[in-house]
Amino acid sequence: ILKSNFKNAYQFHKEKHHSGDIITIRLAEEVSFLNKASIKDTLAQIPNNSTVVIDAINSTYIDYDVLELIKVFKEVQSKEKNITVSVQGIKSLYKSENDSHVKSIHN
Repeated sequence: ILKSNFKNAYQFHKEKHHSGDIITIRLAEEVSFLNKASIKDTLAQIPNNSTVVIDAINSTYIDYDVLELIKVFKEVQSKEKNITVSVQGIKSLYKSENDSHVKSIHN
């Protein structure tokens, strides 16, 4: 299960990408924290001046750590490399059925 989950986090054809290319990363139906490192590495290798489409339209679950990684990439890292980022299908809340007992308290 772990091996399958790790391999199927996203689809990204590893070809030589050049500055100005449009790159599409299609996330899997379920993306867990185990996939964070490989997604982070992929995003770090995107060349300057590219356009990236992160497609989560078919995703039913994306771990919070991965969502945070995508957010930081879009809001900070992409600006440093002049990368245009478009995110599709990220639901405002990926919620577990059993997390009603979890509360967030801000002071």
